[in-house]
Amino acid sequence: MLTLFTAAKPFRGHTAITQRSALRSWMTLHRDVQIILFGDAEGSQEVSWELGIHYEPHPELTACGSVRLDYMFAKAQQIARYTALCYAVCDTILLPDFCDAFNRVEALYPEFVMTGRGRDVRLTGPLAFDDPEWQTRLQLLAQTEVHHRSPDRVPYLVFSKGQYLNEVPAIPAEAPLSMNWLLWKGIAEEVTVVDSSEMVLAIQQRSEVSGSFRETDDGWQSRSEPLVLDGGRKHSCSIANAPYRLTSADVVRNRGHRLRQWQERMQHGSAQAMQAWWELIWQLRKTSGLPGTQGVRGNTASW
Repeated sequence: MLTLFTAAKPFRGHTAITQRSALRSWMTLHRDVQIILFGDAEGSQEVSWELGIHYEPHPELTACGSVRLDYMFAKAQQIARYTALCYAVCDTILLPDFCDAFNRVEALYPEFVMTGRGRDVRLTGPLAFDDPEWQTRLQLLAQTEVHHRSPDRVPYLVFSKGQYLNEVPAIPAEAPLSMNWLLWKGIAEEVTVVDSSEMVLAIQQRSEVSGSFRETDDGWQSRSEPLVLDGGRKHSCSIANAPYRLTSADVVRNRGHRLRQWQERMQHGSAQAMQAWWELIWQLRKTSGLPGTQGVRGNTASW
């Protein structure tokens, strides 16, 4: 079937809830899914033992202590049981539509890269996996959420074994541009790169701060480790640059992708401005003691 691998933040506070929910959602995808968790982050070993997933301790690290992207991709392919792998951010909840899309793409191409956009959903508690309707409830909630994630953010990358074994930079695996560099490399090497956003609902719960890639709320220190990508930003592609798209009918050419990329960035900028406006109103009402502070922010759900 498929080998999924990731590196986690320390399992503390709300981050522990979101990461555990993501890992458990991957376990429900298929009975033959292999999951590999890299790193020595607090709680990683205990959670791996609890869930029965493969734990890979003592990885090679960057100077600031992050798991190195080149090491993780090489090691994951070395120990993978299957001919296709998926690197996913450890807060990404995947549903059965992900497997459906993967099976379709793998059946068409011997070598491929598959990616897709994520959607932010605010969850205040762990998912109730014992509820047979948990997936339906999550899908309905995702439809009502207003999400403001950058169109350049990539939550998962599926690829055929043998890709990304050479020339992967020794940068932090969780660096914002690492996935975009991997997309560029696939496109530059003329591998079939497919955008599955139309067919896959990938749900993320993550707080991001500009200039860093760690949450301070859960004990992680903000850091600005230099990201040295071979070729700089010109070797950094977004999902909109994928030459192909997966639709309900077939894999088709991704025509007009530059226009869509521009439109998505404009929409993202407008959404960020609107969110900042509502946050300002909420803060002013809160500090002045005026009523109406409830419900100004986005929807949340308790499980």
